Amino acid sequence: MEEKPNDSITKLKGRIDAIIKDRPSHKEVLEFIREVMTEQCKIKPKVKTDSVKIDKENIKPTMEGFPLVEKRDLPLDMASATRLFKRLCKVLSRGKGASRDSKRIYQALCSKEINLVELFKQAGAENGDYVSTLSKKLGVREDLLYFLAANSVKPILEAYANELKGYVDQERWWKGYCPICGSPPFIAELREEGERFLVCSSCSYEWRFRRLKCPFCENEDHQGLKYFYAEREGKANRVDVCGKCKRYIKAIDIRELPSDFISSAEDAGTLYLDVLAQEEGYEREGRMYGGFGFW
Repeated sequence: MEEKPNDSITKLKGRIDAIIKDRPSHKEVLEFIREVMTEQCKIKPKVKTDSVKIDKENIKPTMEGFPLVEKRDLPLDMASATRLFKRLCKVLSRGKGASRDSKRIYQALCSKEINLVELFKQAGAENGDYVSTLSKKLGVREDLLYFLAANSVKPILEAYANELKGYVDQERWWKGYCPICGSPPFIAELREEGERFLVCSSCSYEWRFRRLKCPFCENEDHQGLKYFYAEREGKANRVDVCGKCKRYIKAIDIRELPSDFISSAEDAGTLYLDVLAQEEGYEREGRMYGGFGFW
């Protein structure tokens, strides 16, 4: 049964409060991401999606390596995305590091210096050049502008994923990118019997993936695939690294976590793992929709 918005918000706040209690050093960023996700929860019931035509006859070849849809081709509910964009600007304006830039972005939106339709489209297509050019024109941080755009359309992409998930054959799809929208994963989950699932950075869809394989370069050389964790924090949260492409993905063992865990909250609560991985020379894949590198 699908959770109601208020139930989702209560669960979110409870889980983040628990993580803050365990890791008080992460308090500021966790409180920030809680506000962002709360606004997303509020907007979800209002999101409208258009019908997406899927050729059922071609599902089999599609599952050979092509995602079901192209993000840039999905019709966006501009009313919901615009409303969320404005709310997130206000959330960021209350923070220390992003206050000036978020206010400037909101001002540019009001003065029509920003074409939100184009921004959402280009951010969804991961067109870094467009976002970079616009950020320079406005005099704001590129990662902040990307964060706002990406998180404003995230509830819409999640709604499409919920409608399309029935078309995915988990037994056929073993790729390191999302079978629905083609985006890279932002985190992995280790489940019962050691099964490994990847979580999409754009639409939040979860799909099964091989335990010993890099999702980014498909390296299967066991000697080049390692993981590490912070001993003081335990094995529930760890980093899977690839010696071939030098990229990493964080993994959470949900068997070691309470049932109210939320992948995005766990991601925000394990920034210490990002620091450890990057100190060792590993990079995180792409621009994460849940990312907040500007913080």
